[in-house]
Amino acid sequence: MEQMSFGNKWRKWIFGCLSSARASVLVNGTPSDEFPITRGVRQGDPLSPFLFIIAMEWLHVAIQGASGRSLIHGVKLPNNGPTISHLLYADDTIFSGMWDLESIQNLSRILKCFEISSGLKINFHKSRLFGINVFDYELQSMAQVLGCLKSSFPFIYLGVPMGANMALKNK
Repeated sequence: MEQMSFGNKWRKWIFGCLSSARASVLVNGTPSDEFPITRGVRQGDPLSPFLFIIAMEWLHVAIQGASGRSLIHGVKLPNNGPTISHLLYADDTIFSGMWDLESIQNLSRILKCFEISSGLKINFHKSRLFGINVFDYELQSMAQVLGCLKSSFPFIYLGVPMGANMALKNK
């Protein structure tokens, strides 16, 4: 937040909110003694969405910059539409584009820098790489560069089938 020019007073308020948080657990309907939360923001914390947006701004700017310098290549939408290289939603990120080995290596470098600078950890065990018109061995090789698994269409994302023939589903 300091690198994004947030004021010292504001950063202290956020730190105070995060470092003074306490919780208790209901056991058979009875709350336990309170204990400090020592490992950052938890799911359901009202600050979570705002802190996620702040953290993801760095990743967004890095991906946009890499795309602008042709280090990675997003998908150009038809009819003078935008080029989409990434989508951020809740705590999920989707990268899309024309991925060759060099682009995958550049994405891997950006993600490593993001982890180092933000302190956030990307769960590569839950991450998947999908390919369209890509040989299986190429997809496997690129997935290894990222440290994730290769996968195939269709799949479910946020409860929505992706890559499935929706016309067949409605018959």
